[in-house]
Amino acid sequence: MVAEMAVMVPVILVCALVAMNGAWFANLCAQFDRVATDVALAQGVSPSGEQDASSAATQVKSAIEAAMDDPSLEIEVSVEHLDPLQEGIFSLSPSRVRFTCSMGYRPHPSSFSIAGASFALPVLVTHTRSIVVDASTIGLGGEGHA
Repeated sequence: MVAEMAVMVPVILVCALVAMNGAWFANLCAQFDRVATDVALAQGVSPSGEQDASSAATQVKSAIEAAMDDPSLEIEVSVEHLDPLQEGIFSLSPSRVRFTCSMGYRPHPSSFSIAGASFALPVLVTHTRSIVVDASTIGLGGEGHA
């Protein structure tokens, strides 16, 4: 009986860690989907200060990091203009913009030491959310499209 328990306990612990990390990642993904959409609609369309793509991406990234409140997550935001610039027309802001928000999560424990030997898991699980926002209709009741 003791031998069977000695073999089964590590297997049960590993299965429990995998299940715990899977559940935690699913929770983070659900939270990230809500936060990324809300932040892109609220702050990405009209960033304060400079009105360019890099400023919008920086402000959306910092707002997502603040809302997620987990320093171990790796957040990235990129911006892509979907409408080509038209010749001869002066546009204050592009009408359709795609925000691609990515969240990286490292499962726990990501590093551990056994008998003086250190091990580190090089695993980074990512989740990406893409939001298309029409800047000309945000104030008129339009919504972003996920």
